[in-house]
Amino acid sequence: MVLHLFTTLEIVLLVLSSAPEARSQENETIGIENNLQETLFKTYNRYTKPVKVYPSKLPLGIRLYLLSLQELNMKMQTLHTATFLEVMWTDEYLTWNLSEFSNIQYLRLPADKVWVPSICNIQEISGKRCLTYGSVADTSSEVLVNSFGKVVLGEAIKSTILCNFNAQKFPFDSQTCNFEFFSYYNYFFGTDIDINQSMFQDEYFAENEEWDLVSSSTKMAKMGYDNMIIMSVVLRRKPLFPTLTLVVPIIALSIMNVFCSVLPIESGEKVGMSMALFLTFAVFGSILSDEMPKNSRNISWFMVYVTIQIIVSGLNVVVETIVLRLYYLEMRNMTLDPVLVEMASDTVTSMETSYNELKMKTDSIDRTRKHLTRKRKNWAKRLDRGFMILNICTSVISFCVCASMIMMN
Repeated sequence: MVLHLFTTLEIVLLVLSSAPEARSQENETIGIENNLQETLFKTYNRYTKPVKVYPSKLPLGIRLYLLSLQELNMKMQTLHTATFLEVMWTDEYLTWNLSEFSNIQYLRLPADKVWVPSICNIQEISGKRCLTYGSVADTSSEVLVNSFGKVVLGEAIKSTILCNFNAQKFPFDSQTCNFEFFSYYNYFFGTDIDINQSMFQDEYFAENEEWDLVSSSTKMAKMGYDNMIIMSVVLRRKPLFPTLTLVVPIIALSIMNVFCSVLPIESGEKVGMSMALFLTFAVFGSILSDEMPKNSRNISWFMVYVTIQIIVSGLNVVVETIVLRLYYLEMRNMTLDPVLVEMASDTVTSMETSYNELKMKTDSIDRTRKHLTRKRKNWAKRLDRGFMILNICTSVISFCVCASMIMMN
């Protein structure tokens, strides 16, 4: 029992004696880091190019991390993303000897204390287009500096860039958007974007419900005297939802449009059904138009198919109206037929006309009227049948052509 008590007291004394030593060691590390920062920034000027030989080139590296896709607005032709931008360079005035400062390898500093390059994204249309002295001060950005002077500036950006969308193969389309970075003071200060230090990173991309990330690439291009880094991202639409909500209903309506001509004329529903289909096509055409870009260069083949169906449906309303008018046309002028007029005159002026002759003439007129009525109804049915054949041919040909153009590589 006594031995156990002595052991506990020894442990307590050991902890109490080591606590001041740990605090002194921690204070010593903090003091060394403060001394390092004071040494580095004693004569440091953040508005001076960070090279000791001024004419030498200063290579810049850019890494863009695509984190998520918030929206791809085809109507406005914009891509909204959440990205993380890293810019890397070497500051020759921010170097130190590890042995002199207790092997401190990295410093974490506010970005508004060091020199920063001027880099812009040409396609950006939001407020955060360029990286400047003012932009890093406004966002409270930070940099990581190592003992060799390597500086890494990182910023999280909600980016909105312009894209030229090609909607020809909607809803089986793929879109390519570019992030185009350049240093606009390159010609004056010798800063140059290095393709070997630049890359597009997509391993942290969060899956999107509407679009799949197919690929990404990085390439160098020239813009006047400056180098420009183009980081491209290829997105492919997931076609299931637009197929179920747009493609299938419109194809079903086009089939119904054909069968509208099969409906018997005597039913009296042909014009009503044709008008209902025309209005439904117009509604779907309006919905589709709201989704498409407002340009005439890359018109969607599916939009062309829908437009053809709207035209055919409109013609169907006109033709069915003519068919019904022709089928139910009354022979109103038959009472003014010269034969009837002559017969009535003979009846009034002469009582010698026999009843049999009058009946024969009446029967002849009835037969003529029935023949003309039958002929007129046959013409109406032929017109209806002919337009049905034209409707079928137009629908099949337009569907095959548009489908082949959409599926074509």
